[in-house]
Amino acid sequence: MKKVITYGSFDLFHEGHYNLLKRAKALGDYLIVGVTTEQYDESRGKLNIVDSLDKRIENVRQTGFADEVIVEDHPGQKTEDVQKYNIDIFTVGSDWIGTFDYLKDYCRVVYLDRTKNISSTMLRAKEFPIQRIGIIGTGRIAERFMPEAALVSGVNAQCVYNPHMESARAFARKWGIDACEDLEAFYRASDIVYIASPHGTHYAYIKQALEHEKHVLCEKPMCLKREQAAELSACAK
Repeated sequence: MKKVITYGSFDLFHEGHYNLLKRAKALGDYLIVGVTTEQYDESRGKLNIVDSLDKRIENVRQTGFADEVIVEDHPGQKTEDVQKYNIDIFTVGSDWIGTFDYLKDYCRVVYLDRTKNISSTMLRAKEFPIQRIGIIGTGRIAERFMPEAALVSGVNAQCVYNPHMESARAFARKWGIDACEDLEAFYRASDIVYIASPHGTHYAYIKQALEHEKHVLCEKPMCLKREQAAELSACAK
């Protein structure tokens, strides 16, 4: 019997989690799912966990894919579990590529592609809806933003825009999100707009995002003129 193990917080359970568990189960005959405690998540930098541990475990069980559910509560447990349960395959999402290569000494390690375009209908049906983040800019700062966003519960990096489409497409391929060819499509796909473009473009992008009634996060400086800052502040209010 081929044993597979995977781990996650599984907070605000959505179809991305469902698809990951479905594909993990398909890798073998017996699937063990480790669900992390709130305390362990906080210790490794995961922010804003909403659902209780019991609710997250129950959501995993309800999928029908897990043959066994365990609790992960301390560093080093993955290595312990792989050996304890005689695991053949360890698997997690592709946003963790390379992180768990050390487990190759004990079993096969598989990184599964993340689910793109998580359904807004499914997300908004929740008591605490997941917010879709759209990213403007594809440079060094945007690259640093992506792994940090993955550690915040309740958000999902959804799409990217850059007027230079090749840059947008390359960024999208790397991070498994969509590249939007125009700003109107970008705003339709986003609840939060994160701006990491050149400084001189911040004012126009912030104003346009606010006019589309989006939440805005912008790298400093917010803009280059005091009167622009006052105008944007008034617009946001």
